[in-house]
Amino acid sequence: MPYIEAEALQQARRVDLLSWLQANEPWNLVHISGNNYCTKEHDSLKISNGKWYWFSRGFGGASALDYLIKVKDYTLPQAVEMIMGGAAIKEPVFIMSRLQSRRN
Repeated sequence: MPYIEAEALQQARRVDLLSWLQANEPWNLVHISGNNYCTKEHDSLKISNGKWYWFSRGFGGASALDYLIKVKDYTLPQAVEMIMGGAAIKEPVFIMSRLQSRRN
C-alpha cells in the first residue's frame, strides 16, 4: 500500500473544492449566483463558502479531498495524488533490521 506523507495529506485537506474544480475541471462548474455553484455532473451538489453538500445523497464535505473520496470514489492515496501530484505518494521502503540480518 502506498504511503502518504503527513505534510502532503495536510496540504491536500486544505484545498477547497471550488478552487480544485476551477483548476482541474472548469467545464464541470456551473455558477448559480454570488458564491454558489453546482456541478454539471451532479446538479444537486452545491458548493458555497468553502464547503459542499450533495443534497440528493444527504452528505457533504469541506474539501476537494472529501469530494474525490466521497463522490468520485477515489481511495485516499489516489485523491491525494490527484490534488498534490505524484510526489506526495511514496511506496513503502522495507529495511531489514540488524536482528533479522544476523538470523539469515
